[in-house]
Amino acid sequence: MTPLPRTPLAGARPVDLRWLAGSWLGRNGADAVEEDWSLPGGDTLVGMFRWVRDGRVRFYELIAIEHDGGRVLTRIEHFDPGLVGWEEAYFLEVAGSADPRWAVYRREGADRLVSYFVREDGSGTNAGLFESARVSGAER
Repeated sequence: MTPLPRTPLAGARPVDLRWLAGSWLGRNGADAVEEDWSLPGGDTLVGMFRWVRDGRVRFYELIAIEHDGGRVLTRIEHFDPGLVGWEEAYFLEVAGSADPRWAVYRREGADRLVSYFVREDGSGTNAGLFESARVSGAER
């Protein structure tokens, strides 16, 4: 695995992640997962995530990728069905966290997305691997 960066990439902006824009459907084990990402705007990308197990929503996420103080941060809010929030705010970044994690999004070809979470020491988390394919509205 490539070592995780210790400092922000110079000049990185959310617009550099515009390839995420669109709808992605995939699996985590037997569970269905879905991510939808907006086009960049206002120096942010905004995404929605839904995890479905046995035909029922397990949880949702609202995700913002923002430029903040020279860094690009991923901010996530989790919700149970009924939009009951889990936390006030959850930041995926190294500094200031008891269990720092990196959200890794890797594009493999034009229409394949692999994502996972990694701790600062390089070990995986219990969330596992998410493999998704880009879909159009007609394929949903």
